Amino acid sequence: MQRISDLARLAAAAALVFSVACSSNGASSGTTSSSSSGSNATTGNVTLSVWAMGDEGDKLGNSDVIQQFQQANPNIKVNVTAIPWNVAHDKLITAVAGKQTPDVTQLGTTWAGEFSKLNAMDDVPGAINQNDFYKAAIDAGSYNGKLVGVPWYVDTRVLYYRTDLAQQAGIAGSPQTWDDLNKLAQAYHGAGAKYGIALSSNNWEEYVPFLYSAGGDIMQNGQFTLDSDAAVKALTEYVTFFQQNLTPQTEPQGFDVTQTFVSGDTPMFFSGPWHRSLIQKAAPNLEGKWATAMVPKDQSSTSFVGGAEFAVFKNSPNRDAAWKFVQYMTQPATQVAWYKDINDLPAVKSAWDDQTISSDQSLKVFGDQLNSSKAPPSIPQWEEIANQLNDWLQKACLGQVSPQDAAKGMQQAATSIYKP
Repeated sequence: MQRISDLARLAAAAALVFSVACSSNGASSGTTSSSSSGSNATTGNVTLSVWAMGDEGDKLGNSDVIQQFQQANPNIKVNVTAIPWNVAHDKLITAVAGKQTPDVTQLGTTWAGEFSKLNAMDDVPGAINQNDFYKAAIDAGSYNGKLVGVPWYVDTRVLYYRTDLAQQAGIAGSPQTWDDLNKLAQAYHGAGAKYGIALSSNNWEEYVPFLYSAGGDIMQNGQFTLDSDAAVKALTEYVTFFQQNLTPQTEPQGFDVTQTFVSGDTPMFFSGPWHRSLIQKAAPNLEGKWATAMVPKDQSSTSFVGGAEFAVFKNSPNRDAAWKFVQYMTQPATQVAWYKDINDLPAVKSAWDDQTISSDQSLKVFGDQLNSSKAPPSIPQWEEIANQLNDWLQKACLGQVSPQDAAKGMQQAATSIYKP
């Protein structure tokens, strides 16, 4: 019965997009982009090419949400091409250079600036209300204040920790502050765990929540601030776990934090919502013995926001159909249905009011953290800069440079790479 209800809600969402489209003389849900000027209205049969990455790409093509969209829009057929994340960025760059782009693509949350700079993306229609989405997700999909990619789903990093082992170590409750986090890691280690926490020595996504929570940022007012006092403080705190041997110095090939979390070797780590199902699948017997908590705070509890966006290419011959599809995928009912399919957290805030999500207490931490999350700067050279952050972070974690020198190295590298 639940599946029938879900399909009915999807059909209603698809019909809403379709009916609005009909009322605007064939334009896609009132979302004809400014670059199309109505000349690309959805008429006749259209085959829409969509590129999607990772698990989303594998599942989207045969999903109920696609079937319902096609039923409500019988003149539009959606062809989804699944692309692995590790080749997706370069494949898109090649497609733009060769003018062989799809109609719609999924974008990583740090790619908007780069592809906007290439002048490859169509303008997002005004009918898509940015206030419907989490602010950090809108920031991630924007370049120079202009929305490039419409948020599809979001994720954020929170703390996973073993409550059973914490109790055995004499600690009750989740760590609220940096001091609490270090004390819990010490307690785990002192009670017999191999380590107290798993932190990556070369992953900026794990470092920047420390930076944000210390009151720092990557950029402010168009200038990098990677060597600020807050940045040095955050790096010093992060490196402390390596100096105290509370985290593995490096991650060996094949390292799986899920397995070391289950075994108790690393009873804490930071990750996104996908790890909920990974832990449940790997160790159903641990139900009730682990929990999630917001990022421990210094000045604040502020995490990194990730996820993905949908963008439409400017040279698409089917822009109106493409925007109709994007608008449908960001309807609250579609967002909830997609969450049920793959556990992707909705980017549309009102979708969180659905009982499927609101009644799941384990998701509340993620919802709260999304309200206190920030996106990295949406700039064209971000991928190259991120690699430099990883390199300098690793040097600091391994004791090759001081946190102060690592912060200076990050600042100098980012400044030399960035070209507005």
